[in-house]
Amino acid sequence: MKKNLRKAMVTVLAAAMTMTMGACGSSSKTETAAATTEAPGGAQATEAAGGGQTEKAPEAEGWKPNKDVSVIVAYGPGGSSDLLARTFANEGGSCFATPLVINNISGGGCAIGFTELINAKPDGLTIGNTNSAVVVNCLTAETPYQYYEELQPLCQIGYAPYVVYVAKDSDIQNLDDLKDAILSWDVVMACNNRGGQTHWELEYFAFKNGGDISAVIYDGGASSIAALLGGHAEVTVQAPSDGQEYVKSGDLRPIAVLDPNRLTSDIYKDVPTSKEQGYEWLTNGFFHGYAAPKGVSDEVIKYYEDCYRACLEVPEVKAAIESYGFTVAFQDHEEFGKTWTDSVDMYKSAFEELGDRLTE
Repeated sequence: MKKNLRKAMVTVLAAAMTMTMGACGSSSKTETAAATTEAPGGAQATEAAGGGQTEKAPEAEGWKPNKDVSVIVAYGPGGSSDLLARTFANEGGSCFATPLVINNISGGGCAIGFTELINAKPDGLTIGNTNSAVVVNCLTAETPYQYYEELQPLCQIGYAPYVVYVAKDSDIQNLDDLKDAILSWDVVMACNNRGGQTHWELEYFAFKNGGDISAVIYDGGASSIAALLGGHAEVTVQAPSDGQEYVKSGDLRPIAVLDPNRLTSDIYKDVPTSKEQGYEWLTNGFFHGYAAPKGVSDEVIKYYEDCYRACLEVPEVKAAIESYGFTVAFQDHEEFGKTWTDSVDMYKSAFEELGDRLTE
């Protein structure tokens, strides 16, 4: 297999995020949110997805959608971005005036989905979930737009560190074993996009330890994990939510949390951090939130800030987010925009230091 030699500095930790949550109104009957999943060949099939008991949309003056809202997910079904979007559409659905319809538009390292969102009409009826890829992908690869400049941030809902996974029968038990493997043979890692999150962490790990690692690019976390389960890769870096079901079943084994602090969920609480294993420089995580096309009105921004803030007060929503390995951390559009800007500065500095190692 032809090696991909892309290496990157991984010393990015999200700044502390302030939680400013509001409440929904009085209880209502469970609402049903429409959701779409990508069918074979790229077609989309609509499904009715009923959520748990939630609260009514906040009664407030100002703009409200007059029909279903399309939520673009730039990844395929089953990954962390998809799961989070569906949690808000279902368990949190009645915190919105109209249903949220999930549209998985994957491919091109998020380029197809983000481009669709950027070019959507700025009428408040199309939004999209966004993570650190809006910054990282623009700094490590050719992208059709500078996403962080062409999108309007709406709000952040949480932050999660990445986790390193191997197959259940792997001889790699920890990061020292992974280092030895990289120095002994051509280790293959499964990644969600070239040069972005889930790729450059282990490229930098290999580089820092004087070795190389081969990267195979797949379409999102679910596909990368499938490659690991199928024996087509030996290691992958994913969000906690992407791997948790396979950790529960015993098919995957997490060997490191890329953060100074351990995760607190029952699934991951015994997994040592990279810092505990002597690699404190190997830390990385990602923010998750929502954005809209540039040009949406202040009233539209406020509507979504209020709705997502209210969603985070719904017990089923909060519990689901935390079960995915996220820390619930709300930021309004101004705070979330600053998170984007600060991330650009941090990543750009690291990537400039590494030159063309991410793209050669």
